[in-house]
Amino acid sequence: MHKINKDDIQKFIFSLRNSDGGFYLQKNFKQSSLMSSAFSIMTLELINSMDLLENKKEGELFLKHQDEKTGLFVDPSLKIEYEKIEDIELNYIHYQTTAFSLSALDALKLSPVYNLSFMDAFRGKEKISKFFENINWKNPWHESNKIMFLLQFFSYEHIKLKNQNSFDSINIIIDKLNSFQDPRTGLWGTQHKASTFVSMAAAYHFLIYYKYYNREINHSEKISTSVFQLQMRDGLFHPFGGGGACEDLDAIDVISKVSSELSVDSERSLKDAYSALLKNYDSSGGFCWAKRPKLPFFLGLKYFNPSSELFNTGMIKWIIKNNYIGSLFPFVKEDKIYKYSNWNQMKFHINYSDSWSTWFRLLSIATLERLLPNLKKHDIDFKFRSLPSIGWMQSE
Repeated sequence: MHKINKDDIQKFIFSLRNSDGGFYLQKNFKQSSLMSSAFSIMTLELINSMDLLENKKEGELFLKHQDEKTGLFVDPSLKIEYEKIEDIELNYIHYQTTAFSLSALDALKLSPVYNLSFMDAFRGKEKISKFFENINWKNPWHESNKIMFLLQFFSYEHIKLKNQNSFDSINIIIDKLNSFQDPRTGLWGTQHKASTFVSMAAAYHFLIYYKYYNREINHSEKISTSVFQLQMRDGLFHPFGGGGACEDLDAIDVISKVSSELSVDSERSLKDAYSALLKNYDSSGGFCWAKRPKLPFFLGLKYFNPSSELFNTGMIKWIIKNNYIGSLFPFVKEDKIYKYSNWNQMKFHINYSDSWSTWFRLLSIATLERLLPNLKKHDIDFKFRSLPSIGWMQSE
């Protein structure tokens, strides 16, 4: 296991630089997008290395791709259709690109040229209520991203543009979320037969805004119990073993937001997670998505217990297919080539370092060090995002 250090991470990020001025997601595929470039910028922000970038030059990549009519940031490989711009599912990549572009510009101390006019479709109680009518709580992981996008955009308008109406909309959304929370688990979607695993990811997307705006987090003890249950014997939170850059951060960040004090057992669990995270670091200076075990037979078994809150038939089928059948017939196992947001323009191999996994695994490490400062054994002074969005951390 290699010890993380600032210089090696910097070198890894700049090894992803492409000839157009952006950054690849992973060298294996040499694909770049506004999002992949944003991931590298935000990794540099996290390790306090923004002085290595020329802010104005880096910002041009994003600013020239903001659509004047809607305010959305549109990746140069895609086109925008104006007819149904309020349909987030149809325009998912545009909304996601906009979210990360705004964060990257903020890290560069720059602002978008045009207003976020597309948000007019969601302003006010009536429009927000209509939006929530179409949320599928059986799939809270995916759906929660859409809600998070709106919370981030309204937050940007409120904080940067002093828009009081946007602040009101944020509170309307959080009030709505309170009404959809499952008091049995503390999560969102479990009452609709969604697994604790995917519902935990939804909680991560929401609790950023609960904490930033000092809103009470209901059923916080239930949330903590639900998330700690997901930890596997390897210390991470994925039933295939080896964790997952998203899933591990989701779990660790949620714990950080609902835990006022940590028990001895909780501290031990988080120390196990920290040690496991470091195993995904390699000599290149980056982190991979996951290092799966060859024989994962004993991982994920807790999902099979009918008396456990983790019991879920969908998860059981998924685990049997990968961990058991897949161990005998590898062609049915998880594909090691992932597509970020299922987009062909952002492919990466989960065994090799990429910018998204590097950013997220460093965020997990930074969050654990905030909870347990004695864990730190490196030269990095982490700097979290200042605006509420992915990468933000409460100060206490």
